[in-house]
Amino acid sequence: MTLPESVAAIIEDELERTMPMIPAHASPFPVSPFEFVRTLAGELSQGEVNLPSFPDVVERVRDVLDDPGATAAQIAKVVGSDPALTARVLRIANSAVFNPSGAQLTGLQAAVGRLGNEVVRCAAVAFAVQQMKNSMRQPHLRPQLQELWLKSTLVAALANVLARATKAASPDEATVAGLLHNIGRLYIVARAHEHADAFQATGTWDQVLHDWHPQIGRSILEHWKFPPAVRTAVGEQNTWERTRSPASALPDVLVCATSLVPCVYYRDLLDETVPAVSAFGRLGLDAARSRTLLAASAQEIRQLRDALMG
Repeated sequence: MTLPESVAAIIEDELERTMPMIPAHASPFPVSPFEFVRTLAGELSQGEVNLPSFPDVVERVRDVLDDPGATAAQIAKVVGSDPALTARVLRIANSAVFNPSGAQLTGLQAAVGRLGNEVVRCAAVAFAVQQMKNSMRQPHLRPQLQELWLKSTLVAALANVLARATKAASPDEATVAGLLHNIGRLYIVARAHEHADAFQATGTWDQVLHDWHPQIGRSILEHWKFPPAVRTAVGEQNTWERTRSPASALPDVLVCATSLVPCVYYRDLLDETVPAVSAFGRLGLDAARSRTLLAASAQEIRQLRDALMG
């Protein structure tokens, strides 16, 4: 499937403009971080998303969710073909955020109905990432992938809390955007094993990851057919100073959620973090309200994070 307006094409154009050309006689190893990202962008522009050890059940879940006529029973049947994925969906559906009444569900169809298609899609991708991380043949990559995944689950929980408290965006979409905001970074790191000797923890490599993972992530989510608002939020997460579109404040919610990660552990950082990020003001949040929100939502954040981690 070709993506004519894919963000991957933007990456390709930008790299073409900013990168020095590598001579034709140059050895393909080691490649530069920029050249590596160029290769990934080229694949994505053709609709190719190649994650190692991606479970077949996730592809089947994606296919059934792409059918606008699919019922909760049909979706549950596909999800139920994998016990681990079933357990994850039930845990999320019974977490405090999605189950404020405390009525525990044991039936998968009811859980799918409670969560909705996009959260189920997100749960399936989360399951796939966890499986990918656990099956990596390069043990040295696992700690980095684990660290990225831990942050993603925390950002998802924070984004959900922010969306509900400010009513600025859909809590479900905020959760999805938060959990998948690092999918581009995960994808780049997971694929980097192909050139393991070329990528050390250098400043250049770190800068490439920071600069390009949002656009890589946006292309991946386009391929996986996540809602446009989620794709936009992931793609704009590094754009802290922006004019908010009247159509969606989801990018601001995601920016604030990522900014709050260190503040979860060190609340004193709120006094300098919140005023420095204009998105907080657009959401009507100051340092004092943010502190109160984190304190009041601590248990919900913990429970949702645990459910998403699986």
